[in-house]
Amino acid sequence: MTAKVRTFMRKLLDLREGAEEKRIIIENVKDDGDFSSARFWTLVFAIGIASVGLNINSIPVIIGAMLISPLMGPIVSMGLALSINDWGLLRRSLRNMLILTGISIGISALYFALSPITNAQSELLARTQPTIFDVLIAVFGGLAGFIGVSRAKHNNAIPGVAIATALMPPLCTVGYGIGTLQMQFVFGAFYLFLIKSIFICLSALLVASYLKLPKREYPDEAKKKRVNRIITAIIVVITIPAAYTAYTFVQQNNFNQNSETFIQRVFVEQGHVVIYKNIKYNRTDKKIELAFLTEHFTEEQIQGFRERLVDFNLGGTTLLVRQNGFALTEEEWQSVVSELQGDGDKVQALEALLESERLSFESPARILEEAKALNRKIENIAVSSMEYGEVPTEEAGEQKVVLVYTATSSSPMTPSEAYTIARWIQKRLKDDSIVTYFKPEPVAIPITPSIETGEELW
Repeated sequence: MTAKVRTFMRKLLDLREGAEEKRIIIENVKDDGDFSSARFWTLVFAIGIASVGLNINSIPVIIGAMLISPLMGPIVSMGLALSINDWGLLRRSLRNMLILTGISIGISALYFALSPITNAQSELLARTQPTIFDVLIAVFGGLAGFIGVSRAKHNNAIPGVAIATALMPPLCTVGYGIGTLQMQFVFGAFYLFLIKSIFICLSALLVASYLKLPKREYPDEAKKKRVNRIITAIIVVITIPAAYTAYTFVQQNNFNQNSETFIQRVFVEQGHVVIYKNIKYNRTDKKIELAFLTEHFTEEQIQGFRERLVDFNLGGTTLLVRQNGFALTEEEWQSVVSELQGDGDKVQALEALLESERLSFESPARILEEAKALNRKIENIAVSSMEYGEVPTEEAGEQKVVLVYTATSSSPMTPSEAYTIARWIQKRLKDDSIVTYFKPEPVAIPITPSIETGEELW
């Protein structure tokens, strides 16, 4: 019984069980890493597919490019070369890798330079911020990939590894950055590609070493130590920035989760309909922006919401409630209406949109912009309502007042200009009872005496 268990565990855990002959493993890996016309054209077509997929943001198309891409071959071959001390194979594999990388970047850059679609889609943006998780994916992918190469029987490990490690999309993203002259895409995506390539290579080295593939002897012990130091330095230099990015990623993820919990508990569960939210995170500026369907909160209520942020581990976060009616842009309103499911909610949203447009039309900023086009002397405008303590009539004791500031006291408006602006404001706001005050007050400016009569004109 014990012998059967040992046999079962050996078959389960020992990678040497079921492996191809060592000589054949080496030949297969070398063949995958070599350059040929078939691999060249396959690469060209894979680049085209990946570039189009990234351009139109199609995940299935991008996956198809990953499956046919030959980029894995030279990387795994480099790992084998380091394991068996074959420096000729290492140089050849590195050369092939550089050629394939250059071709990939060049063709994708040309495509994106000619493409009419230049905006960055989510699949492009996803390849610009590598983290420690990409290191882990590359390690697991490299381990699985070399195990697949070493098997005597056909298996589906290589296609799966090609999809998981996703080497082609980062290179095409580099091409996008070059083709559209956006260098932030170049650096982030190339760093991602570099991380994946190096750790796939090192993972292949580990599996090849475990399989005890026949090695070539080092010329001397000093060279062996130097190679080990170089490998260690590469691992450290590549991993530290990725680890820091991963830490930032985790912090951002926690912030997003806490923000969603805060919105759910403080607003949604209390019956407030959130129609817009924008959660922003970086180390120096954390912000939550919200807008609501119909609710209008007082400043005291908003301050109470801000004080509750610390209960959700959101200390130092700025809460901005956009409720001036016209706080959302036209595009944001369209997005809000399209995302609402219920007919009742959509009706409310459209009513809120109409109110938003009305308030925007009557906003002092909008009136000021139009008034400046009528008279360059206008510097600012204030709109307010005044309540009277005694009202002699039965009408509401509230009077809308507009205060117009002109640029300088040395160049005030004339009474004629002031009258024109006052009448325009009444018509603009559709209220003939509006009282307009000017600061400084309009001044009649004398005109030079008439040559015919000698009288001074005003």
